[in-house]
Amino acid sequence: MKKVAFIGYGSIAKLAFEKLAEHNQQGHVKVVGVLVQGFEVNETRAALDDSVAVVTAVEDLISLSPDIIIECAGQGAVAEYGEAILKTGIDLMVISTGALANDELRDRLTVICEQSGAKQLIPSGAVAGIDGMGSHNIGGLKKVRYTATKPPLAWKGTPAEENFDLSKISERTVLFTGPARDVAQLYPKNANLAATVALAGLGMDQTEVELVADPEGTPHNVGRIYAEGEFGELIIECRNIPSPENPKTSATTALSIVYALLKDTHTLVI
Repeated sequence: MKKVAFIGYGSIAKLAFEKLAEHNQQGHVKVVGVLVQGFEVNETRAALDDSVAVVTAVEDLISLSPDIIIECAGQGAVAEYGEAILKTGIDLMVISTGALANDELRDRLTVICEQSGAKQLIPSGAVAGIDGMGSHNIGGLKKVRYTATKPPLAWKGTPAEENFDLSKISERTVLFTGPARDVAQLYPKNANLAATVALAGLGMDQTEVELVADPEGTPHNVGRIYAEGEFGELIIECRNIPSPENPKTSATTALSIVYALLKDTHTLVI
């Protein structure tokens, strides 16, 4: 049995809990604990089964001896807790992959993994084609472009508000174009997928990213990968329903966590 724990109990973690319960009938995976902030303890405790510990310190989460800890709390959580977790040999599933656009942090975590034997695990999130990206990367990628298209108000609370009146956008509008490194740092709650695509392919500086507001696409969050290399082209587009609690992220992100946790428990692994 695989023991797992979560950092954060927001919209992604809640849906992951729900779908894990639905698809883990044979009990291959057991959630042993959740790390939240102090003011969230009572609400989280009331929402969870008594068998799941609710803690406020990473040391207490580690003491539960999970095989994997899943970060669902934003880029800051990767920087704050990543080292302590990986040093113990516990694997860390990173959802807020934009944190790894910081070369110093990524290199530091990589060294720790080499020393402890732990791994940083990155699920596909709300995009498909990551396995194909890896295959094409081995063959020789030449260009990768990731386009994230969301309803205008899904970009609320981001730097896009400085240059655009989001409430008045009536047609497809490009908000930002640049390398994945810049997007991951400037749009930490919206563009972690840009970092995931970059990590699977050409890296943070060579992966082109375009952020788009499009009222015609409502309610979908659309992620599109275009990649070309020596062995052909890869074109993938996913049209995802936003998370009910957080329109900046897609519900599919939570589903990818459950798939990643369960797939190696199957006798047929795809």
